[in-house]
Amino acid sequence: MSLRNFWYIACAADDLRPGPKAVRLFGEHFVLWRDGSGQAAAAVDRCAHRNAPLSEGEVKGGCLACPYHGWSYDAEGRCTRVPSLADGRPIPASAKIKTLPVCEQDGYVWVCPGDRRPDHPPRRFPHCGEDGWITFRMRTLFDSDVESCLENFLDCPHTATVHRGWFRNPDPREVDAVVRRHAEGVEVEFANEPATGSLVSRLFYPKGANLKHTDRFLMPNLSRVDYEFGSRHHYIITSQATPVTERRTEVFTVITFRHGSIGPLVRWFFQPLCHHIIRQDVAILKRQGRNLRRFGGPDYAHVETDLVGLHMHTLRRRAELGEAPPEEISERTLRIRF
Repeated sequence: MSLRNFWYIACAADDLRPGPKAVRLFGEHFVLWRDGSGQAAAAVDRCAHRNAPLSEGEVKGGCLACPYHGWSYDAEGRCTRVPSLADGRPIPASAKIKTLPVCEQDGYVWVCPGDRRPDHPPRRFPHCGEDGWITFRMRTLFDSDVESCLENFLDCPHTATVHRGWFRNPDPREVDAVVRRHAEGVEVEFANEPATGSLVSRLFYPKGANLKHTDRFLMPNLSRVDYEFGSRHHYIITSQATPVTERRTEVFTVITFRHGSIGPLVRWFFQPLCHHIIRQDVAILKRQGRNLRRFGGPDYAHVETDLVGLHMHTLRRRAELGEAPPEEISERTLRIRF
């Protein structure tokens, strides 16, 4: 087992058009296309003949044709045509390309770049496209690694600094954070979180409603943030992080929410605000990454209000090494200021 043996989003389903598409995961190059039945297929982006990039070729009859000599491959990676061979001459058995497990779900094409197909389908984006819920999507490229991105999405203390006035304001009041750690991730539930007068709270928090705020990390690359105000008002921000390279991450975010009868109107303000806030995260993570490169890598100090990072790091390192996750389930309540 390794972190490669999980599902990762390669692209939006609508972005996979009739021609081939180049994608990059874990620093390696792959190609996606649709076969004759319209199903997504994926393979290493290298022709078996002379190693030309298949992503720069074309799709003919559902097969991927190389731009150099026209060798064609089906969705199983088998060479189906070598134009230079005379009729009746066999295609050598070595004329194959390595393919990847693929599936489509929730409007995305997912691939597994490991050595086996995962036992379970990808995790669903909650309430995506459901009646009564409004859904919109964001796709963001970060000059940062996966863990730094995920910790940022689930890190409340930074919001009062990086997003001051927009998302949160500094507040001296203490909040209880209940941290639950388990084999698949970590969940943090905040009790009695006050509104801090930020633009987000003024525009989108229903007056007089109690807030239930929950942050979740789920292996290996998912963050989910819930802001729930009773049964009629609920905001969910779910992000899947795809490692492009060791220091570059593409994040696919689905935001689903309901805000009573004025939900469609709320979207006109909420969607551009989300784009602005994530651009602020892009900027601070770029500055962090630049400094890590200057000093040759991380040298982190930790405090107990770093609620998610250490547990996430432990789970991911164990998976990389093929070790089982910790079996014990723990729960701890901490006090935190935003």
